[in-house]
Amino acid sequence: MKSINPLRTFAPAIFFFMVSFIANGQSVNNCYKVNKVAENVWAIVENSTVNIYLVEGKDSALIIDTGYGIGDLKSYLQTLTKLPLIVVNTHGHRDHDGNDYQFSKVYAHPEDFSLIYASYDKEARRITLASMKKLTDAELDAKVNVAPPTLVPVKEGHIFDLGDRKLEVIEVPGHTHGSICLLDVENKILFAGDHINAIVWLFLKDCYPLEVYLKSLQKIEKREFNIIMPGHNAPLDKTFISEHIACVKSILDGTCAPVPYNYASFTAGALLCKYKTSQVAYDPNNLRVKK
Repeated sequence: MKSINPLRTFAPAIFFFMVSFIANGQSVNNCYKVNKVAENVWAIVENSTVNIYLVEGKDSALIIDTGYGIGDLKSYLQTLTKLPLIVVNTHGHRDHDGNDYQFSKVYAHPEDFSLIYASYDKEARRITLASMKKLTDAELDAKVNVAPPTLVPVKEGHIFDLGDRKLEVIEVPGHTHGSICLLDVENKILFAGDHINAIVWLFLKDCYPLEVYLKSLQKIEKREFNIIMPGHNAPLDKTFISEHIACVKSILDGTCAPVPYNYASFTAGALLCKYKTSQVAYDPNNLRVKK
């Protein structure tokens, strides 16, 4: 992959070496791997599990989510772009906001502010980061004893203007109350966070009922784009949304034959429904809005 702005002042030979280094999916920060997934868009994968997106415009670059916080994201980004950074969280889970503290301010939906703050509870943060067995004791201490940044609220219709590139905020309650997607209208790219993944989690205590998630899916499907950049794993075609919708509908109308979702101890009680390539893990007691 080629980065637009890094190393412009270096000798051509050094520039070629660095571009080749990045192009092979290697990283100067060993918990990150980077791939160019669209024009001026890079997926930075942390710990082989979660996607952080860098979107470059003419005047600034948008950072979509910050990962668990294992690595030094800010310094890593400086090897990819020299543009001023704008940081936004798609939602407030600790695998997406863990490096927020490295930035002076982070944009997020106010409904998820409390979740982001909870991600910086020192005991919970220590357990999460220690479980990955990537950090020395000293590194772990340093990453636990941090404070969240100033949070700036964004809501439906907010535009992040990067100069020659604009991304629109779309509210998609479901996975969390304050989940958002970011739509690059001109380039027909949707950055979906955990609203759309090959498997979506809707069994967590901060998830809305399944029928609320369905409405958010149907809302997104009406917008024009070709490719989905999910919070985890590889990009998806827009047609995947129709499979997700069919999967959710089969749960709500009782035609799905679910199985227990035995992913980990915290998924106890969750069920899994599949439809073609879509998978939805959900709480059978949280299907509809209680009246």
